[in-house]
Amino acid sequence: MIIDFLTGVLLVNSLPHLLLGITKTRFLGMFGYKPKANIWYAVVQFLLALVLFHINHGIETILKNGIFLGAACTCFLFLIFGKAMMKFYRKK
Repeated sequence: MIIDFLTGVLLVNSLPHLLLGITKTRFLGMFGYKPKANIWYAVVQFLLALVLFHINHGIETILKNGIFLGAACTCFLFLIFGKAMMKFYRKK
C-alpha cells in the first residue's frame, strides 16, 4: 500500500512540473528553477513511478490498471503535444 501511495504521488507530481517546464514558468524542482530542469524532474518522477509500479505489481499488469495507465498516458501525451498546445492557445 505504501508503494502504491508513493507511485501515485510521483506520477501525479510529475504532471505540474512537466506543465511548468513546457510553459517556461519559473518553478522550483529538485534540479533547480529552469524549465529544462523541471521537465527532467518530471521525467525522473515518471520513471520512478513506473519502477515502483513494476516492483509492486509487475510491468505486465500495467494494462489492467486503468488509473495508472490513464495518468501515465496523460503525462506521456502532454510531453509529446504540450509545447504545440501551449503555442496554439497563446495565439488566441
